[in-house]
Amino acid sequence: MADRTMRFQTKNYYGEIAPDKCRGWFDHEEYGDECGGSLWFDNNMNLTDYDGVIELPKEVIQAIRDLGFYVGEEFE
Repeated sequence: MADRTMRFQTKNYYGEIAPDKCRGWFDHEEYGDECGGSLWFDNNMNLTDYDGVIELPKEVIQAIRDLGFYVGEEFE
């Protein structure tokens, strides 16, 4: 089975999403996982939850969308 992990990089964050596992993560370039978190998706590529930070960074939201995932307004 091929690795389908998708990676993203923004000005301040980097991370990965594994669509086959419906999970992902992100970390801050300078502060690492102290300003990072986990991401959960459903089988339809919709973000369903996250943790680690109080508010999902706009850069991360845009990066997730750029990879083809849906991020609802409730996460903005």
